[in-house]
Amino acid sequence: MKKLSPPTSIPERPVFRGVDVEELWPVPGYRRNLPHLRIDGATYFVTFRLADSIPESVAQQWHETREFWLRAHGLDPAWAELDPKRWNDAYQAIFVGERRAFEREQQRQFLVELDKCHGSCLLAQAHGIVAQALEFFHGQRVWTGDYVVMPNHVHVLVQSFPGVQLEEWLYSVKRFTSTELGKDAGLNAHALMRHGHLWQTESFDRIVRGVEELARTRRYIANNPAKLRPGTFALKQMHWLDEYAAQR
Repeated sequence: MKKLSPPTSIPERPVFRGVDVEELWPVPGYRRNLPHLRIDGATYFVTFRLADSIPESVAQQWHETREFWLRAHGLDPAWAELDPKRWNDAYQAIFVGERRAFEREQQRQFLVELDKCHGSCLLAQAHGIVAQALEFFHGQRVWTGDYVVMPNHVHVLVQSFPGVQLEEWLYSVKRFTSTELGKDAGLNAHALMRHGHLWQTESFDRIVRGVEELARTRRYIANNPAKLRPGTFALKQMHWLDEYAAQR
């Protein structure tokens, strides 16, 4: 595994705390095709996927739908990079209920499409390598929460230590697993990597807002492989999150 930057402090134990993102707006972070909000101490629901897990036609349709919705609400998609303050102000001005409904629908479509198991589905044979990488820095740089390694994507709850960047941890996981999967001649990882990357470069991450959302997310992770054959996925529930179920 790639060595991560050392944390600025070592937490004695993981602690989940809810975050009201609306109250903190604008939230620090960055934007590529997706927003990536960053708040110290937050717990994230992260999804990353193989590069061939979403057909190009589907991804293009999502992109066009999002652009249409933004322009219909007075936003130029280019502002996100060219004028972040103008983007934040204009996006925040949209009625919060409408904004959240659109975001939830986008997330729903994304997760539904992933579960159709498009592409090579390499991880059905190599889920153990990914599980190893997810837990490697647990208790040293991050607190790894519940996770599931599906045939073409991964869901994980994670909380990074102070000073450890979430994207740095993700890069380490992706780099290690790409190297290890590439060593196995029985897998078709080489075919994917010849066309760019094993993993889609950008990942999805969402700050878990409160204990109700945490419970929903844990149920989603646990139920995600329900239709898969045993031996084609890796699923683990991390007990440090259990105490927060009682707070609902």
